[in-house]
Amino acid sequence: MKIQQFEKIIRKVVREEIDYALKREMDKLKKDLKKTKLVVKETTEVPEAPVEDVENFRAKLREQMPPPNFNTGNNTLNSLLSETAVAPTPEQTFNDNDPVNQFINKNWTPVMEAIEKKKEFRP
Repeated sequence: MKIQQFEKIIRKVVREEIDYALKREMDKLKKDLKKTKLVVKETTEVPEAPVEDVENFRAKLREQMPPPNFNTGNNTLNSLLSETAVAPTPEQTFNDNDPVNQFINKNWTPVMEAIEKKKEFRP
């Protein structure tokens, strides 16, 4: 057996052993990390940011970000994609006085309860 072949075999075996040892250690570290995350989640509560702050933050991000550039080779598709990317979110388009928004956000529990009673009723 040549020395070069012997060196290659040794390198291969050493790499395999190192990979095996690293995987085993990484698994141990991941388990420890999961345990500490669970402890941290149980002990700390993150206060939720007010909705107004979140919306202001999103608006600032939209102002700072340039619109995406689409180069698909098709001008119609490019314009459609850019319009969609810049379009406002549904929350922005619907205001509180919009009838569709009022219909969607209406409390439908009494109606659903009446439907359930009607289903159960048998003459």
